[in-house]
Amino acid sequence: MRRKRVRRPAKKVYFAHALCMYGWPAERLELKHIKREFRGWVIVNPGTYEDHPEKRLDTMGFCLGLVDTVDVVVFSRIVGKISPGVGKEVNHALRRGKPVYELRNGKLVRRRRPVGYVARRSVVPLYDEWRFLQYRNARLRPR
Repeated sequence: MRRKRVRRPAKKVYFAHALCMYGWPAERLELKHIKREFRGWVIVNPGTYEDHPEKRLDTMGFCLGLVDTVDVVVFSRIVGKISPGVGKEVNHALRRGKPVYELRNGKLVRRRRPVGYVARRSVVPLYDEWRFLQYRNARLRPR
């Protein structure tokens, strides 16, 4: 008598990162680090849902819903700061008891306490500063 193989659903990791990173080589590089650390896991990247109708209606609510569906959250900073959306996602995950890691220089650092983040009105200049730094580094320009 043969045993049936029970297929477990793949574990999922959410990649919380600033909107300005979507589609840039810096995003691909960070995804590469996450794939290396979470081999065989499904990476939930909110950047791949840009045209989703529910996300267009309520971006933050949609992303927090995605956070609820994953096992782990990994986040990154831009210019040393946490953007408002990323901060909300991280703190939401922590309230739900999910493990949270910060991606720093290609390494994962466990976070157990809520994070502070920049005010929404400060995010556009922060994005501009980040993009300027990316253009200075030619290999990180978008394709």
